[in-house]
Amino acid sequence: MENKWNLILAILLSGFCLYAPALQSGEMPRCEHPRPDLMRQSWQCLNGEWDFQFDPANQGEQEKWQERKELSQKIMVPFEIESRLSGIKGKIASDYFWYLKRFQLDQNTSGKGKLILHFEAVDYRARVWLNGKYLGEHTGGYTPFSFEVSGAVREGENLLAVRVFDSGNPTQARGKQSSTGKGYGIWYTPASGIWQPVWLERVGETWIENFRASPDLKNNIVNFKFQISNFKPGQKISLAATDPQGKELETRLQNVLLDPSQGLAWKISEPKPWSPDQPNLYRLKLSLLSESGQTLDELESYIGLREIAVQEGKVFLNGKPIYQKLTLVQGYYPPGNYSPESDQAFRRDLELNREMGFNGLRLHQKIEAKRYYYWADRIGQLVWEEMPALNSEPPNTFLPAGKKPRDQFEREWKEALNRDFNHPSIIALVPFNESWGIWPEVYSPIILSWAKKMVKLTRGLDPGRLVVDNSGWLHRDTDLLDIHHYLPTVEKSEQIYKKLARPWGTYFPIAQSAILSAQGAPMIPPLFLGVKYQGQPMIVSEYGGFGFYKTEPKALLDNYLEYTEAIGRYPYLQGFCYTQEYDVEQEKNGLLDEQRNHKVLPGEIKKINDQIGR
Repeated sequence: MENKWNLILAILLSGFCLYAPALQSGEMPRCEHPRPDLMRQSWQCLNGEWDFQFDPANQGEQEKWQERKELSQKIMVPFEIESRLSGIKGKIASDYFWYLKRFQLDQNTSGKGKLILHFEAVDYRARVWLNGKYLGEHTGGYTPFSFEVSGAVREGENLLAVRVFDSGNPTQARGKQSSTGKGYGIWYTPASGIWQPVWLERVGETWIENFRASPDLKNNIVNFKFQISNFKPGQKISLAATDPQGKELETRLQNVLLDPSQGLAWKISEPKPWSPDQPNLYRLKLSLLSESGQTLDELESYIGLREIAVQEGKVFLNGKPIYQKLTLVQGYYPPGNYSPESDQAFRRDLELNREMGFNGLRLHQKIEAKRYYYWADRIGQLVWEEMPALNSEPPNTFLPAGKKPRDQFEREWKEALNRDFNHPSIIALVPFNESWGIWPEVYSPIILSWAKKMVKLTRGLDPGRLVVDNSGWLHRDTDLLDIHHYLPTVEKSEQIYKKLARPWGTYFPIAQSAILSAQGAPMIPPLFLGVKYQGQPMIVSEYGGFGFYKTEPKALLDNYLEYTEAIGRYPYLQGFCYTQEYDVEQEKNGLLDEQRNHKVLPGEIKKINDQIGR
């Protein structure tokens, strides 16, 4: 018989919020729990219809729009203003716009304790008021922020106001969002405003804000560190768990004295590791207790036990070599663009990837909603998490970013790493891609020093994952040496593979790169000037793009077979990432079209993938 907390968890996680494509006034889209790894029963979804208005003259704050009862338009949250699902009929030339939401507390969020207002992501800078009281602001389009609003909320109707600034400024971390406002080439429609859920949560007077779980499979231990708000000495923590089959574990932490600066070790007998083949997850109940034993806060969570490492030119997952078979994923979901119409879209994309024989994906230039990583954890897909670049589009790619954009990039990357620490599916962290935003490193000591600092910061904040310092080329300090290429023939691809097969040659002096380019196999040096190869696993992390990049006039399946088999012929290559899982706007090079229809039978792709890396 499932206990009450397991039943609550099942209900919250099964809330797929299916709804008709044409959302109606007053409906509540995307009201599944936004954070499946930090769940309380007492929460309230604020998605749905909000008032909305553009503010081209930036006069709203001066005119106190935060106190207005209504605005001129309606918008459906959480869909960015460029999305068809938002209901906004086209974005006008305005970098400022406003949202208003009238709401009452429901029975879940009424009561004692603190009340937290959560925004999962707003692009790009948000200033927030509740009932006329200014709460604060957050900058960065990909990471969550929150406010403790117990003193601002009131009985009856409440008025929540948000002023958003977003522009085409290339120094914002924007990834693949076009700075022109429209998609072209490999750049796509931008995403402005609230594009992830807004919600309220009732917590205790003291509460568990976050935690980190670090498995040690050699010693059958999980090391926990807790982040506690309003912590008081003498408080205790209890942990109970069920195994992946739902069996309640006898081993638990019971009323253990808590010191947030110190870790706690939880012993597990016969741990069941997480992997793509067996995505085992342990369900947790965490209770924060007062010195006298009174329950202050409770939440449900889950963890997966896995360890990732590199040695002898291979990647090891839980002590066994794993060959990575990935697709490039951009995170665009018509008709919602950056935010899918339903939670099922996240799940279906990952299931489709698995059906085609891929064991993971490279999530390219986007920090995705936590629901996506949750489904990757459950379904069993490896994920590379990548920070969206600033100065990503040429010609800005080659310009140095100032200190202010660099500092903001760093803050947002730290927030993402802190948010996603406990997802077992995430095995690699990628602060930079193809030198976007850091190209001046080749001539600017300031940018080179900053790029090195960011890689060191990534390793320090999350030492349990692999780091790909600069995906594609010019690696300085990397756990994986990955390369990108889009070449018109298999033969030209193999010119590069043959060169990489001699590790002493991976340095690629500029003269050698020029010779390869003259032979028709363009190659930016995989290692930065003066950096020597250290035996890292090599992965072709971008190739293909058939239908968009120029290749021989062959069927998609034939091209996929030939190019992928060529990678498999070189044993030192330890994986591949095909561009891409699905079409995105004008970039028609997916194995699926934009509506996720198969272009070729998934079994045929799987048959090819199953033969590689055996």
